[in-house]
Amino acid sequence: MQGVTLFILLLFFGFIVGCLVGLFGGGGGFYFVPVLSLVFQVQPQVAVATSLAAIIPTTISASISHFRQGNLDLGVGIVFGAGGLIGAWIGAYASSLVSASLLQKAFGVFMLLMALQMCLSAGKRMRDTHRPGRAQVRMSGLKILLGLFLGFLSGVMAGLFGLSGTPPVIAGLYVLNLPVKMVVGTSVFVLFFNAVSGLAGHLLLGQFDWTLAFFLSLGAGAGAFWGPIWLGRVRASTLERVYGPFFILLILIFGVLMILR
Repeated sequence: MQGVTLFILLLFFGFIVGCLVGLFGGGGGFYFVPVLSLVFQVQPQVAVATSLAAIIPTTISASISHFRQGNLDLGVGIVFGAGGLIGAWIGAYASSLVSASLLQKAFGVFMLLMALQMCLSAGKRMRDTHRPGRAQVRMSGLKILLGLFLGFLSGVMAGLFGLSGTPPVIAGLYVLNLPVKMVVGTSVFVLFFNAVSGLAGHLLLGQFDWTLAFFLSLGAGAGAFWGPIWLGRVRASTLERVYGPFFILLILIFGVLMILR
């Protein structure tokens, strides 16, 4: 795959992934790595580094757009992001010291526990239909510790496996009872920190393709900007009914696969 065709496809896939990030939250690593590996035949190490590079402009663009739409809680995001910065560095360091298989299974078990907690939170949110979530969460005491811990785990996942670390962040923000649109916007902001920290480690190893990253990022940044605008057209009540069950199922599948692999 060469020349103009390659660049057009990178822009196209980047735009699609950026839209998904803007609409559903997360960082996009779950989509970028398979696309780069399977469609563009990129080596796994380079695919992970290029994915992290593409996540940075994607999350910046989506965060700005979500902030303008009122879907971003900066205070909560900074707490989770601080934990993620530390976790990503520790994860990268631990990858050479601890069995990746054992850690992967441990994360799988944790994901199942988070899915259970999300189920309990979803039930409470559905019963309280007139107030599905608090517009702002006061981060103090145990909530700060919870945010730091879940952000830390998200960062460790990014450092160990090259993922953006979406599941702990989405689950944590949902359990804190943020409105779903704010869960989406804040999660995007949080995962910017993971991407920056994770990419720094890969740059030191030289596992990077500037051309792939540039065109993928260009398309993803555009898609990520429009995603939150389209999200604003979805009724909050409809999103509350769909978003929770969708991500509970996704996290359950993710957890089971991590345990069984």
